[in-house]
Amino acid sequence: MTIIEIINDKSLKRLEKRKAVVTAIVSEKVDCSTILEMCKSLSEKKCSLLLESIEEVSRSKEYTLEVDYLDLAKKYILSSDNSCKREASRIVGNLAAKFPTKLDDAIKDLLQNTDSEGTVIRWASAYALSRIIVIPQYAKSSLFEQIYDLCVREEESGVKNQYIKALKKAEKLR
Repeated sequence: MTIIEIINDKSLKRLEKRKAVVTAIVSEKVDCSTILEMCKSLSEKKCSLLLESIEEVSRSKEYTLEVDYLDLAKKYILSSDNSCKREASRIVGNLAAKFPTKLDDAIKDLLQNTDSEGTVIRWASAYALSRIIVIPQYAKSSLFEQIYDLCVREEESGVKNQYIKALKKAEKLR
């Protein structure tokens, strides 16, 4: 069964589909360029399942994703679909330490999402930015002050806590 067939199979639950896609990524039966091509022909809702799968793999310490996956995620940070935004932001956060020189355009988009009305989108952006700010080059940059300002103005405790923890770590690097 191909990834497209799995995604379109109405008899499978979302969790089963995600597990199948994760397995395909980990076993290298599908690569990033193939996933990118699939996303071009799928609805954003179905693309979010692919991003969810990539996020799961990017979170794992056992597997290493290449920079192409970071580039793919960056394309969806400002998606019109909130699930795509959330997963893309989390992928960026998970891969940030591995590719610190490839984050500037993602940072700009993540900062834009911090104004979202949706708590989940703000949390996902905070998640990514909190992982970026603990990278020495960013801890010592103006991003530190921007994140501090975001923390001060954020009212949701879950989002605010992402920033607080990261700022404490980043402060030690300054």
